[in-house]
Amino acid sequence: MKEQIYSIENANFYPSHIFDCGQCFRWKKQADEEYIGVFGNNVLNVKREENKIIFKGICDGDIKQIVDHYFDMQTDYDQIKDVLRKKDQYLATSIEYGKGIRILNQDLWEMIISFIISANNNIPRIQKIIDNVSKEYGNKIIWNNTTYYTFPEPNSLKQASVEDLRKLGLGFRDKYIYETTKRICNGDIDLDKLREIEDTNEIKKILESMPRNRSKSCRLYYTIRYA
Repeated sequence: MKEQIYSIENANFYPSHIFDCGQCFRWKKQADEEYIGVFGNNVLNVKREENKIIFKGICDGDIKQIVDHYFDMQTDYDQIKDVLRKKDQYLATSIEYGKGIRILNQDLWEMIISFIISANNNIPRIQKIIDNVSKEYGNKIIWNNTTYYTFPEPNSLKQASVEDLRKLGLGFRDKYIYETTKRICNGDIDLDKLREIEDTNEIKKILESMPRNRSKSCRLYYTIRYA
């Protein structure tokens, strides 16, 4: 894969609001206020210069298409915020505080596992555990003489035993990751079909049947709607 660069003008796109709000765990802040993240088979550097957002990295496809989808660029967040800020003063204050947030179109499988890992956890430790899992079972991507690791596919992670997962720092979450991976690999849960279901209650029921996902089902459902 060759390095690609893409830039946009967007006054309400703030990397720190997007990457530090707890919706994702694979973006790392650099000393110069830039962020580097891994998603899918892509590694990107994202930085803001005044109102210009610059994306640079190696992508599994066209960088513009990948950025537009991942960062949900087709949604008019300004219009949404204009409606919400009129509803309530608390909403207006919250919108101003996080005016640069965008809801990422993350991979559903990665979201499920990440949310299980997030149970009774803090963001730095969640990031470390996900990094450990990715280094052990993901694929290498080398960019700018630095090695990055993709999030492992279900068939790769299913190689891990409960004991293997525990060694990566998962703690009590190891059995939940193991059981969820096994159910998905066995076809008990079809993530592709899950996205096609229109009945909200049916989706919620399936999500809550996954180990340790009951309290996270609303966020997982939101992810399905925008995947």
